[in-house]
Amino acid sequence: MTKAMNTHLHFNNFGQRTVLTIYAHADDEVLPAAGTLSLMSKAGWNVRCLILTDGSLSSSSVKGTRHQEADAAGKIIGANYEFYALEECNFSTQAVIKVTEEAIEHWHPDLIITHAPQPEKYGHRDHEVCAIAVSNVATRKNIPLWYSAPPVFLRGFEPNFFVDITSVIEEKIAAIGCYESEANKAFMQLDAILVLSRFWARELGQKDGYFEAFEISRQWVDASFFSAIANSNKIEYGFFS
Repeated sequence: MTKAMNTHLHFNNFGQRTVLTIYAHADDEVLPAAGTLSLMSKAGWNVRCLILTDGSLSSSSVKGTRHQEADAAGKIIGANYEFYALEECNFSTQAVIKVTEEAIEHWHPDLIITHAPQPEKYGHRDHEVCAIAVSNVATRKNIPLWYSAPPVFLRGFEPNFFVDITSVIEEKIAAIGCYESEANKAFMQLDAILVLSRFWARELGQKDGYFEAFEISRQWVDASFFSAIANSNKIEYGFFS
């Protein structure tokens, strides 16, 4: 696969399109992708966030609030949520494959975003299982697939697509702030959020701004993609294979 980088992404609305995010835990979706999802929602995309677990094994002393926190975050970034109750640290790839196939059948997504695959010793076991299962289904069903950046332990993550979220950085911060039950974790702190967003900017040689990073695993475009470029000088795209 030839890798490339794009520093700007503008989403156009060719009729309403749907992005489906699939993550193991509520908050996994906003940490790497709240800004991008907000931009997509503003451009008319239907943003659906599927959360596999209920957060019952969280180290937080505040229990039973993750669904409410997710819904609050969704109102900020323009996303709707669907929750499952798979057992944390014990669900199988087959269980996630079943959930993913059902969600695809229901929502017919144009794009799926999920965890980046990482060796278990570097990341969260649930993230790795989710990534493997979702990748399996997206590949078989030929659906475009993006991996989002891990909040910590970047080993093995090789971003090739970057989204300028400077215009919605306050919304990203607010969406992450909705997860008060997770506020004690280091990567949920304001300085960590800003530093990582600026890190991706500096990876691109940008002096200013905030970015989110993705690794595009699968992407395809149809004729309307090229027609949009031909008919507008306001849109910059960076799709590649």
